[in-house]
Amino acid sequence: MKINLPRKKEHPENIEIDASKIVVIGANGSGKTRFGAKIEEGYLDNTLRISAQKSLTMPKHVSPKSREIALNEFWYGQDNDNTDWLKKNGKLHGRWSRDFNVSLLDDFEKLLVLLHTEEYEESLKYKEGEIEKPITKLDRIQSLWEIVLPHRKLIKRAGVIETCPSDKPEEKYNSSQMSDGERVVFYFIGEVICSKENSIVIIDEPELHLHKSISVSLWDAIENERPDCTFIYLTHDLDFATSRNNSTKIWAKSFEGDNTWDYEILSENALIPEQIYLEIIGSRKPILFFEGENGSIDKRLLEKIYKGSTLKPLGSCEKVFSSTKAFNDLNGFHNIEAVGLIDRDRRTNDEIEHINDANILVAKVAEIENFLLLESIIKAVARFMNKDADAVFETVKNNILQFFESQKERQATEHTISRVERIFKTVTNSKDSKTIDELKNELDQFWGSQDFKAVYDSIIDQFDKLLQEGDYYGVLKVFNNKGMQAKSNVANLCDINTKNDAYFNLVLSILQTESADSLSIIEEIKSMIE
Repeated sequence: MKINLPRKKEHPENIEIDASKIVVIGANGSGKTRFGAKIEEGYLDNTLRISAQKSLTMPKHVSPKSREIALNEFWYGQDNDNTDWLKKNGKLHGRWSRDFNVSLLDDFEKLLVLLHTEEYEESLKYKEGEIEKPITKLDRIQSLWEIVLPHRKLIKRAGVIETCPSDKPEEKYNSSQMSDGERVVFYFIGEVICSKENSIVIIDEPELHLHKSISVSLWDAIENERPDCTFIYLTHDLDFATSRNNSTKIWAKSFEGDNTWDYEILSENALIPEQIYLEIIGSRKPILFFEGENGSIDKRLLEKIYKGSTLKPLGSCEKVFSSTKAFNDLNGFHNIEAVGLIDRDRRTNDEIEHINDANILVAKVAEIENFLLLESIIKAVARFMNKDADAVFETVKNNILQFFESQKERQATEHTISRVERIFKTVTNSKDSKTIDELKNELDQFWGSQDFKAVYDSIIDQFDKLLQEGDYYGVLKVFNNKGMQAKSNVANLCDINTKNDAYFNLVLSILQTESADSLSIIEEIKSMIE
């Protein structure tokens, strides 16, 4: 559907876009709500707008009215015999209570009256033999609601809707006692189901009161149910914004007054993947790209260390390199700095020096989890648990050194493999075109030039030196092993449960405080990044 957008700052021409889904994303106070209201104003009789400020009070029971009155009260907020006046003025004086932009929307009862009115009239028609057994709007809502919330069932009765657990039909309760999530799912589905054909549906904060997994599945189901409608979402939720596939995305920067906004229609050909692009421009904070996944230890720990930055896990060091470069190439557009943090991951000092990118940081430990074994963290946890911090740290240190000695041959082999792999990638990454014979000769020369035993022996010598000197931090720099924390015995030494990440969660709790221990941990971790 072609839609005229509100006036754009320093852009006198009318902007029209053709889209079935639009996502307007911006920070709080950027004018998203007014943006949506302005679109509704241009398509007044063909738009259903659901505000963020809405009453979710669900009445215990309602009585049906005539369908025309019920529909007018739902759509315009009131009924009036003057149809022309209703179309021009009904929403302002009824649905929006004279404040078109920020009124509290209170139409849950009107929605239910319309649904029960249709249910009643369709049942009468079926009883009189005028129609086949109907599928009513309430039927459609029930079907979608139970798909989105499979652990619950809806029960329809005259003027009343009840709910029960799917496996306990005897434990039914009135829908007015639904949880916020259950009510808002019903409300959103009902509003869209009852909207006019081919209408524009504008939803302010579509994720409100909903878990992210439910929010995505809910709006997917609603969109599939109403393919005739054009959906416009107003949100600051980045995950939700990126979940709307095949949508036009608009970055709302600010409301400038005089019905003018500063906004950008985002290019589908941005150099950065869509989710990253949206996340960054919606934030005024510097960005830190790093290896890892959402919900990982890496992200949860780094969030406490870099509180002034927006963190984005990318999964691999290659993506950290490419995304950091791509984002900084667009610095003239957004004026926000990005840096990337990668694990040391068996790299040599020479390899790190040759990264040659001031925006790439490298941890001085083999992997982020090794930060949890830094002296400041171990001692902070020990003090918190009323233990002798120095004694606990010394025991952990000795345990790690002994564990590393038992693993040094295996670790040396893995380091050898990694070193040869990186050299091999460099050799085979030439952009010069080669014949197969030239490639074969180069590979033969490469493999013939490699003395794997010498590489392995030099690494063993390095490891032996670390052990002879008792270089604990040197071991943390080269030791990749997910079992290190368990082998350190730090949890048992501090009388902490060894299950359910109890040690890690205690570290996060300490970092949430403004204590000397918290500041010491943050300072040491930052010092361990180069």
